[in-house]
Amino acid sequence: MIEVLGFCPKDRLVIINADDFGITHSTNQAIVDLFHQNSITSASLMVPCLWAREAVILCQQNHLENVGIHLTLTSAENQLYRPVCQERTLNSLITKQGFFPRDVSEVELNADPEEVRAELEAQIQAAISFGIDPTHLDSHAGSVMGLNHGRDFLEVVFDLCEKFELPFNLPLGILEQPFISDGHKERFKQRIKSARSRGIPLIDDLSGLPYPLGAGEEYEVMKKELISKIIDLKPGITQITTHPSLATEELKALTPHYRKREMEYRLFSDPEIKALFEKENIKLISWKIIRAFQRNSM
Repeated sequence: MIEVLGFCPKDRLVIINADDFGITHSTNQAIVDLFHQNSITSASLMVPCLWAREAVILCQQNHLENVGIHLTLTSAENQLYRPVCQERTLNSLITKQGFFPRDVSEVELNADPEEVRAELEAQIQAAISFGIDPTHLDSHAGSVMGLNHGRDFLEVVFDLCEKFELPFNLPLGILEQPFISDGHKERFKQRIKSARSRGIPLIDDLSGLPYPLGAGEEYEVMKKELISKIIDLKPGITQITTHPSLATEELKALTPHYRKREMEYRLFSDPEIKALFEKENIKLISWKIIRAFQRNSM
């Protein structure tokens, strides 16, 4: 795809995407600051979250346009989310208390595809009504991907991609991941073929640091790992995913991995990391250029 975008076949294009926009006030602050520093090129908004409306206001105040929708069907470790859709009952998506489950497996095993469709479309429509012009769709916690039990909701998502003329973050490189079983691999081949037949462009790969904080994982250790990942990027379009935030009491109450989120914020602000992209002749793009290609091709 990079050639039709005007780049050379050997070029390395990178989207730096900040996930979980709207999950906390401190996350919103970090993401907006990284946008101002030109340290990220994209973010994904979690519409059901408590701080999503603040994230939208910050986008409007700061003229931030490179924001997609982080399609959400699960609650966080220490924070519960309710569905956005109010037009129908969504019993297969919620617990007895009315919240999304924390465990992705519950979504895979229990969710009704039409209820998934109703909720995800409601999230997209809500973001648009707030004033967001979405650049792409992706999946929070992989809840539509079927990575645990092989029951995915990607065709539902592709329907929404067609309806709203948006790309979806399903990297072709998923077929090369060692954790993907032969059965999952065959299923993803079918989904990739379906996306292509519908005119939904797919990026080549996904990169980034593991979400959990590992034992002994300090800033310099993380920095070394990120540098290695950047240098090893292959030709094509890769999204580097990050989860930046400020380390506040609010964040500490949300996740035990709060230190890693704060270190990721510092990493993508680090002048050496920013200079490395230029040194490696890596071109930074956003999802907007892929959305434009999709819409011009339809």
